[in-house]
Amino acid sequence: MGDAQLSADGAQIAWVQTALDRDLDRPVTNIMVAPSEGGAPRRFTEGPGDSTPRWSPDGRYLAYLSVVEDSPALHLAPLAGGVPLRVKAPGPVSFLAWSASGHALVLVVTVIAEPPAADGPSRESAPKVVRGLLNRLDGRGYLAGRNQLFIYTVADGSLRQLTTGDYDHSQPCWSPDGSVIACFSNRTRQRDDDLLFTDLWLIPTAQGRSRKAVSRVLDGSEPAFSPDGKQIAFLGTVGSARPLVGRNQRLQVMPADGSDQPMPVAADLDRPITAGLSGSAYTWISNRELLFCVADHGTISMQRARLGERLPRTVVTGDRQVMGVSVARRGKTLLAAFTATWVDKPTEVFCLDLDAENGRARRVSDAGRGVLDAFELLPAKRLSARARDGKEIEYFIISPRSGERPPPMFLEIHGGPQMWNPLDPVFYSYQVLAAAGYAVVLPNPRGSIGYGEQFAMAVNEDWGGEDYHDLLACADDAIRRGLADEDRQFVGGYSYGGYMSAWIIGHTDRFRAACVGAPVIDLVAEFGASDAGPWLAEELGGDPWDPSGVLQERSPLKHVPNVNTPVLLYVFEGDLRCPPDQADALYTGLRWHHREVEYVRYPGGSHMSIADFGAPPSQSEDRLNRILAFLAKHGGVKTGRAAVATRPARKRRKPNA
Repeated sequence: MGDAQLSADGAQIAWVQTALDRDLDRPVTNIMVAPSEGGAPRRFTEGPGDSTPRWSPDGRYLAYLSVVEDSPALHLAPLAGGVPLRVKAPGPVSFLAWSASGHALVLVVTVIAEPPAADGPSRESAPKVVRGLLNRLDGRGYLAGRNQLFIYTVADGSLRQLTTGDYDHSQPCWSPDGSVIACFSNRTRQRDDDLLFTDLWLIPTAQGRSRKAVSRVLDGSEPAFSPDGKQIAFLGTVGSARPLVGRNQRLQVMPADGSDQPMPVAADLDRPITAGLSGSAYTWISNRELLFCVADHGTISMQRARLGERLPRTVVTGDRQVMGVSVARRGKTLLAAFTATWVDKPTEVFCLDLDAENGRARRVSDAGRGVLDAFELLPAKRLSARARDGKEIEYFIISPRSGERPPPMFLEIHGGPQMWNPLDPVFYSYQVLAAAGYAVVLPNPRGSIGYGEQFAMAVNEDWGGEDYHDLLACADDAIRRGLADEDRQFVGGYSYGGYMSAWIIGHTDRFRAACVGAPVIDLVAEFGASDAGPWLAEELGGDPWDPSGVLQERSPLKHVPNVNTPVLLYVFEGDLRCPPDQADALYTGLRWHHREVEYVRYPGGSHMSIADFGAPPSQSEDRLNRILAFLAKHGGVKTGRAAVATRPARKRRKPNA
């Protein structure tokens, strides 16, 4: 569930709801709508692949994307009633934004200049030309064509191409008067080789020349004009100061006429602006003030700041992760809509009066009621350990409600490394392990975001260094507190978590078994095989052609002969971020050295298939059942099939955010 959007009059909220369809064996999405002041939600679309709801400013339509024949297309649903209109475009639509008048939308459409071949058997055999270092993207495949901007005019149904050229455009937004569209685009000669930087462009919607407003924006995204059109905000870091990886995602504001340089909002805030994996990370709430989401100590809070203020003021905080914000006025009341979740609280949509002192958010959706009535979601406790150099390392622990004391430990390592625990996409995986009787330890070692920029960058050029010791310090601390059994320790993780799991078992035998998902095992091979290979080299500061460099030295493959821990290894075959050949290398190395290893490859998917709602339910169930069986085989809890702890049905009070 995510991407909560208020209608222009503040009366309704639309959002995307995800479910698992067991008959289709796939995740499905549809759009839900509910009154912002309370009332039963209703299904607005039927799915199975609907997303990106956006209300027209004039209150006439709800636009959204819906997958038709495996290609997302724009649909316009008239709010007065009638059948939604499908807008035909010359390629898949990946983004949409309304003009302030509601008369038009700007779309991002992938356009392939030349069809690969004529219709017929030869079409599937046509060659694919690979371009640059940025030639593939996990979840999409090898890239073809360019992302161009199109303007769709509602009145006459016309579709006009606004941009051309052999370069991509992303995340366009309109100026309030409709005369200019801002977007990010890299039009330099290095555009297909530059993974991290892009430029902010201002493109006239009628006649005139496009103008580059800001050059070299690190991780640039989400441009948005102020309500009066005099300023423009965006996310990103301006400049090329190294290290590049691990820097806080900052919110910048500059004059729309380019008369001054971008300046960070809440400049003294040493935390990244992020909405997790869903929705917009910020929005303007006046010409001088913005509302935004901030990652902090495993949570994501909502905060606000006026231009010129050095620090923001908290709006929504506590143990929750706020994902995405939108605002609208309901009469004289300024409302904010957002989704929020936590380890023991399913994702729900909330509405908040921003004008009220100490206002409480009102829950609008009701998706989690069935889960909370049927299952006992266990809470996470926040603790901290001392690293070997004395630095404080925070971790969370989800303790089983019953079973052996102390319980066996499962040390769950997050991905990234610039991510955090607990991680929303895998909350239910934690709950399955805890329900089975494991103390689930969720560390935030060096490299995790939400603890300051220096902490996030501390892992650069040091994978398998102090982060390794941080992880073990958290495990040791849980044991010292009597929260986990020293004699039954297990470890696992996915992506960077898979890398660290493989690294750990190459350096210690303390864990009885390891569950390694989508690992990076050979950093040199990963450089050329991953869609993020150049980013990896930037993070580690290594040259793949240096035979004694950091990429060779810090590759877990080098330490496979030292592994004595039994390994369960799994990967999705469609993964382009941590490709299956990395898991192949680990499996082959372990078998070559006669070590115990079980290897499972799941057909299709992508790197994000690890998410609770990211893979076919049959695959998710199989993965969790295999993990529990493997742990039980090596001294873990003897348990049945994967499940969250059940409890008798009971009445529940309506919760607040």
